[in-house]
Amino acid sequence: MFEGLKVVVGLISFILVYRTVTGNCNKYLAFAICAIWLRFFLAAFHTITYPSLIAGFSINALSSISVAGLGLFFLPFAVFTLRKLLPFYFLFLAIAVSGFVNMQIPGTINVLVKWCYFLVLTGAIFLSVRAQGHSVTFKKLLVCFFMPVVMQVLSIALGEVKATENDGSASYIGGYNHEAAFSMIIVSFIFVLGLTERNAIKFRTSLFTVAVFLLILVNYRTAILTILPIAAVFYYSLVEQRLKPSQKAPVLTVVSMFLIFVFVALSFTLRERFADVGTLASNLDLIFKAPAYFSEAEKDIMSSRVYLWSQYINALTNSDLLRQLIGYGPESWNGVFKHYAHNTYVSYFYEYGYIGLLSFLFLCSYSLMVTAGVKDKRLSKILPLSLIGFLTMNLATMPLWNIEGLIFFAILIGVSLGNTAPAKARYSFRTQLALLTTTD
Repeated sequence: MFEGLKVVVGLISFILVYRTVTGNCNKYLAFAICAIWLRFFLAAFHTITYPSLIAGFSINALSSISVAGLGLFFLPFAVFTLRKLLPFYFLFLAIAVSGFVNMQIPGTINVLVKWCYFLVLTGAIFLSVRAQGHSVTFKKLLVCFFMPVVMQVLSIALGEVKATENDGSASYIGGYNHEAAFSMIIVSFIFVLGLTERNAIKFRTSLFTVAVFLLILVNYRTAILTILPIAAVFYYSLVEQRLKPSQKAPVLTVVSMFLIFVFVALSFTLRERFADVGTLASNLDLIFKAPAYFSEAEKDIMSSRVYLWSQYINALTNSDLLRQLIGYGPESWNGVFKHYAHNTYVSYFYEYGYIGLLSFLFLCSYSLMVTAGVKDKRLSKILPLSLIGFLTMNLATMPLWNIEGLIFFAILIGVSLGNTAPAKARYSFRTQLALLTTTD
């Protein structure tokens, strides 16, 4: 029955997407909408789209390759030569060097295709923001999330759950495969809602509040940490916009106290889920402790994540100099460890060595500067905090390993670049695009 509902909701979402992209929608935004919708649609039917189909590739993998390839030909070449994308290319180069030196060719291709997917989606969002502004772009992007959001609501109504934790808690993920990837879909939905202009859509505040509760029901703690700053800025800005200057100080003080109270209450409610975070914070030396010296109690901290991280770190730090510099190669953990690292920084350290990790940290720092440099006052609050939340999430899971996580990152970076590039009012958009490589 539930699989049948997926087909019905999927067809409805297809109709909505078709009406959106054939309306007042620039071609770059149309590309982004179709790419994101296709990913969410195929991911819903994971029993069909995840298994290998042709030459070891699944339907999902083939669709990602197609989107990445199409984007490279469809988007103007000038976008890919932006100097602001150089930090990303440094990381791509580190991945390629590590992969080819270690002869991890399949893993290298797989990882670079994912990042190429990110690149074309970032370029499409950037061009759309420059062409029609972020308000129109984000309003139309919401149509991509119709299917996963509706499916999650239906899973709650029909009791379609997935048991995920030893404590008996369950995840409502709308029949999708895994809560990690699905949580990033809802995080992206919350992010896009938060960045839409006031009065751009009906019931915006109600939808945002419902989306936050939907994410809580996904029951993926790291994703909850990601949206806390987004939610805080959203509600704070919502109240601030309705106040006169003389009212702001006292009212915003009360609002701030209320938000702190909600955060404390939420932390208390989920205290069992977050208890290990406090344990780790008070024992950070555990991360660098040799796995052989872990006690049974220490192995269980954060669902064995800390013990897993120590295995990865210990393996690289005890390797030869070349491996320490460039790592063991993309996806080289597969076949060596039972589980992936559940930490992007640790995983990049093991796979790409010190050079790759430093490239990624440089990319993160640079991205934070880009988001902080956005001229729009409201966006300059939300974007940096959203990125900080996302980078924090990468400490306990690997959203950048999934296309869904890269979609969120692409939207964030795309809108940031689109709002920091200098506007050339006296030129047409086509002329601006031609000038980007020299004026960005």
